[in-house]
Amino acid sequence: MTTNNDIPDLYVHGKGRGDFTLPAGYIDGKGRVFNHIYLREMSGVEDDIMDDDELNVSDRISRVLTNCTEKLSCGETVIDDKKVIQAAIDGELAEAGLEGHALSIPDRMAALLFLRRISVGDIYRFDRKCPECKKLLKNKEIDLSKLKITAAKDATKRRVRVTLPGCGKAAILRVLTASGERRVSEMRPTMKNVKSWAIVARLESLGGAPLPSDSEAALAVVQGLSKKDRVKLISTFNLMEGGIETEIELKCSSTTCNTEFMFDIDLGQVFFSSPEREPKPDALEWI
Repeated sequence: MTTNNDIPDLYVHGKGRGDFTLPAGYIDGKGRVFNHIYLREMSGVEDDIMDDDELNVSDRISRVLTNCTEKLSCGETVIDDKKVIQAAIDGELAEAGLEGHALSIPDRMAALLFLRRISVGDIYRFDRKCPECKKLLKNKEIDLSKLKITAAKDATKRRVRVTLPGCGKAAILRVLTASGERRVSEMRPTMKNVKSWAIVARLESLGGAPLPSDSEAALAVVQGLSKKDRVKLISTFNLMEGGIETEIELKCSSTTCNTEFMFDIDLGQVFFSSPEREPKPDALEWI
């Protein structure tokens, strides 16, 4: 199988299958890093799963990735057992009788990005409003293969101790997996306070004490931290987990504005978006 994610300017579309490198990967009980994922494109089965409102978003992603992952590899060692693949993806290793570490959240997001590329193509088209003059910039596009994916600093280790510069307390952070993501989604009823909940999900202890078991109390602790402490925590877990650079630069097309600005693309929106513009009635081949 040909590796297709590291070749510059490759346009992946209709390839059917591809193999890619994850930021961290699945770590088995022997400490081996299975960070190479082999995917086949989505079918109607997975398309329907993504629209199944009876499942939460995390479970939908787990099912789709499990279905579309053909194998994981560490050098010449390959895992193609679906039960192991499912546990590595959904984070339920203990329930499957396995040891090690499951895929991190950045792993899952990267796998979704790769799956989107081989299923519907590399080009993501979008509209964006200029923050200065409010002009709607239409028909913009980016090549998803150009998004930089950063590897985890040490994929075999999932906990880090860091001293916060503001309060001076020691904090222990853990790498977030699907099981942790589900717990946070249950605690967080809306999309408010996203950054704070991201910290809550990963912050194991602060000043030697665990976070309160009550979700609102835990949120209050994190929101009470200074900006410099929060920046330290976020930069630390980004380094721990690796990730995808999603910041895009645009320039307003208005000759009286020409404002240059940055914005973060939403990988969830990228995954659900169509690669083409909606057709107009007069473009249909009527018979």
